[in-house]
Amino acid sequence: MLKSSIARVYYTIVTFIALLSTYSYLYLDIDILNYFYSHIGRPINHYIQLLSHLGKSTIYIVGSVMIYLIYRISYPKVAKDALFILSTTIISGILVNIIKVIAGRARPRLYIDEHLYGFFWLKMDVLYRSFPSGHATTAMGVWLGFALLFPRYRLALILMGIAISFSRVVLTEHYLSDVLLGGFLGSAVTIVLYYIFYPKGTINNEE
Repeated sequence: MLKSSIARVYYTIVTFIALLSTYSYLYLDIDILNYFYSHIGRPINHYIQLLSHLGKSTIYIVGSVMIYLIYRISYPKVAKDALFILSTTIISGILVNIIKVIAGRARPRLYIDEHLYGFFWLKMDVLYRSFPSGHATTAMGVWLGFALLFPRYRLALILMGIAISFSRVVLTEHYLSDVLLGGFLGSAVTIVLYYIFYPKGTINNEE
């Protein structure tokens, strides 16, 4: 009964994200892009750019490897947590880059410069790798991972992941639909790996 309830919730979320992303692609993406592009010179964008850097996977890969190597013997629980974050970053990163190449979606820059919009399929050029957002995939995957590891700060950590993800829209580096799907992909990978690393679904980081 519990498994069926979880499955219903999962499929409901998948359907909602799919419909919202499709609606955004058809009716919202370009208008949102034009709005933020018209405000691209605002001083606040400097700070949003700094926030956006937290969506780079290299930060978490290097940090997780270092923590794992330092604590693998003295604090195996901390090392396991680092390995969990490392795994979600790498696996979601591989998946998102495969999808990017297959989808071949033109980045906002191509719409601004050449009015190219949509999917061009199997493109290797980085300018056609807008979908899904890699930063959003990493941000939501990693910060949801932090939220699962440190439930006391769960809301703040999840909000941080959301803020990093949507910074890509504000900076006109990605469309809203790119971020929605990227964030969902990262979150899904993290949840699956969480139950692999912690089969009982509970951890004791804050005890």
